[in-house]
Amino acid sequence: MRPFLQPFLCVSLLLASGLLIYACATTGGMRQEALDSGVVREFAGDFPTVLKAARAAVTNAGLAVDSYEQVNDSTAVLVAKKGTSAWSWGELVRVVVQGSSNNKVSVRVLSHRKLATNITAKGDYSDTIFSNIDLALK
Repeated sequence: MRPFLQPFLCVSLLLASGLLIYACATTGGMRQEALDSGVVREFAGDFPTVLKAARAAVTNAGLAVDSYEQVNDSTAVLVAKKGTSAWSWGELVRVVVQGSSNNKVSVRVLSHRKLATNITAKGDYSDTIFSNIDLALK
């Protein structure tokens, strides 16, 4: 290799690795996102029942619950993850369950690939989780 190319190659590798690290989604980053972000759907029922259905829906979607936080009496946040596989670096999914006074509960699903360039990841778990909640509430 020519000596004048070595510094260029080193800088290029550092920039590329920095971009990959920057593009990674983390559990902490999911917790810090605004609670009103993500795909939302409203369910009829009381908060504890819909929360229980949401937890089961996440598990039934093939995700492992990584963290759970009860923000207040009517808001809970679940962060779940799909591990790495031969085809994917994994994914993170946040589910926010918010009750209201009129016997309606909003569920928001926010999905991120662990690595932004991971094109083989499922990407959006909202339809699957919402369908699973519907089934659990019947």
